[in-house]
Order: sequence, then structure tokens, then C-alpha cells
Amino acid sequence: MTSFHDILGTDEKTTSADVKRRYKLLSSRLHPDKGGSKALMQMIVQAYEKVNLGKGYEEAVRTIQLKDILAEGEKAKLKQLERDFIALKKLNEQLNQKFKEEQERNKQSSEKSERYTNAAEDELKWLRRENRRLTKQLDEARWKLSDTTRAVVPVSATSGSSLSTSLGDISPKVQSQIKALGHVNFRRFALMLLMPIIIAGLLFSLGKEPWLALLNIFEEPQKKPEARVTILETNPDDEQTSFSHVEAQSTSVIQEKPQPQPRIKLENIAGLWQLRYFGNTQQPYISVRSDKGSYVVKSCDNGFQYYKNSNLRAGRLAANLIFDRRDRHFMIYNIPYGNGSFAANWSESKSLLINKEYFPNDGFSEAYYQLQQVCPY
Repeated sequence: MTSFHDILGTDEKTTSADVKRRYKLLSSRLHPDKGGSKALMQMIVQAYEKVNLGKGYEEAVRTIQLKDILAEGEKAKLKQLERDFIALKKLNEQLNQKFKEEQERNKQSSEKSERYTNAAEDELKWLRRENRRLTKQLDEARWKLSDTTRAVVPVSATSGSSLSTSLGDISPKVQSQIKALGHVNFRRFALMLLMPIIIAGLLFSLGKEPWLALLNIFEEPQKKPEARVTILETNPDDEQTSFSHVEAQSTSVIQEKPQPQPRIKLENIAGLWQLRYFGNTQQPYISVRSDKGSYVVKSCDNGFQYYKNSNLRAGRLAANLIFDRRDRHFMIYNIPYGNGSFAANWSESKSLLINKEYFPNDGFSEAYYQLQQVCPY
């Protein structure tokens, strides 16, 4: 019995995606336009429909015979369909064979890559073991050298030869570095001990003056005693002069109160010129804030000023930025000339670059006009 599954080369466990793939493959090869037959194409279409409906187990040839049993002329077509079916079955077997061969090749390539991976992992493990072994030998050699140093025994030629034999696996450069760990510079140590003695001898040879000068360094300076004078007779002119002198000293000079420095208000909006008033002087000004927290300020009394955020990384400033003062976390610079020093610079461009910070010019013309209106001059 030939079922619709046999025509497509599928079974009940085949997914719909695989069924569709088999149908497209067979129809592309057996289409009448590609040299196939119309009857065979009809059989493939009918098998695809039956398999999708879950009736792929039905007998395909008998179904066709029952439909066309009364037509004598269709017997020849039926035989042709049987021959086409056999050819289709052979083609299906060939495709299955190619599929199995492709799977085998993929399996072999995956096994080969796995062998390479395992070999690389084994080599890495060997290198780690070798590293641990060499590190252990180096620690043992340092421990032996430290023992010989504590015993204050100089390293002789025989001990050096024995050490070199014990460290045969280490390079000569590393061996020389290990041997240098145990050496002590006795000349430098003796010179350091003799230096205080030499200095003391020089001071003794010079007499008492150096010692007294050395002691005066550590003593606190004493106040000079006040000179006391007993007045026996006084002159009235002298008393009048002294009284005026004392009165002049007693008068205190009243200092003028320093003028407060203007302090700007912090903004949350960046890139927009706005009219504001200083927090402590209530004087008007316009300002714009950059994304990094710095400001450019223009007031009635001063020109354009750059309020640099001190949290930014310090760098080389432009020559036209002249330091003025500090205010909270700002370093204030005047801009007397160059880029950003004139209103025309701001009104004729979309943004200006000052100290690697971009200051947009949105709303500058309107804010500058408002400042001119409220300024007293």
C-alpha cells in the first residue's frame, strides 16, 4: 500500500515545516515547466493536502483508481503515475542519502573541533602546572637565601654553585636577581653608623658656640623685659603732648563695610538665556548654563564672565579668560576680548565653545534686550 506519506517522504512525526519543505523541493523538480508531468504534480499537491489534514496514512493509488475506475482512458495515466511514483520514491531515497551524508560530515567536523578544543585545554592545564612548579622552586630558593642571610654567612663560590644547580630550570637573569636578594651593603651600613659620631666630633672641636646655637633652635623665644622709668618732675607741655598722643591712639578708625560680591542663582535648564537677579544684591543679569554645570553671565556693570564649574577636570584655559575670583564651587573668569566677549558673537551664532564647553544661544537676543531695559544706564 502506497500512502500519501510515502509520496512526500514524511511520517506522522514530521513537523509542518518539514512537510512544507519536502513539498517545495518535489514541486520545484517535478513541475511541468521543469520537465515533469502534470499528473505527477497533481499527485504531489493531493499528498500535501492530505498530509496537512492528518490523512497521510491513506492509500494514494487506490484512491485515484476509485475516482477514475469508470474511465478506460485513465488507466494509461494511472500506469504513468505509478512509474512516476517509483521515480519519485527513488529520488526521495537519494535525497535522504545525501541528507545522511551531510549529517555525517557535520558530525565529523564537530568532533574534530572538539578534539582541538580539548587539546588546547590540556595544553593550558600543563602550562599552569609548570607555572606553579617554577613558582614553588623560586619560593624555595628565596627561603634558602633568607636563611643564609640571617646566619650572616657570606655567599661563597660553592654555595653559589649549589644554588645554581638547585635552580637549574630558572633562567640566569632570574638567578642573578635571586642571589642579589641576600647581599647586604656593609659599607653603607657602617657609614650610616659613623655619621653621628663624626658630626659630634666636629661640634666638640668648634667649642661651645655650635652647641648653644643648636640648643637655641629648640628653645622657645622669650619676651624682652619692659623698660620701666620713674618720672621725678614733669613739664606741663609734655603732659599736654602725651595726652593728645594717647587720645589719638584711643580713637578707632571705622572701616568701610566691604561691598558684597554678586552671587548668581543656580538653574536646572541648560542652553537657554534668561534674565535673572543676583541673590544678594538684586542686580539684574542674563545667563546661560551648559550641560556640564558652568555658566556665562552678563550683568549691567560687568562684561561677559565665565563661571567654570570647579568639579570639572582642570585643563589649559584660553588666553582671553582672566581669573577674577571664587564663588562657591565656581571659578569666575572675565572675558575681556576674543570669543564670547561681545554681544555680536552670541547673536550671530548658534552656539559658542568656551573652555571645551558648548553654550547655546537660544533666547539671547530677547534676554539681552530685557537686560538693557532694566539696567539703570
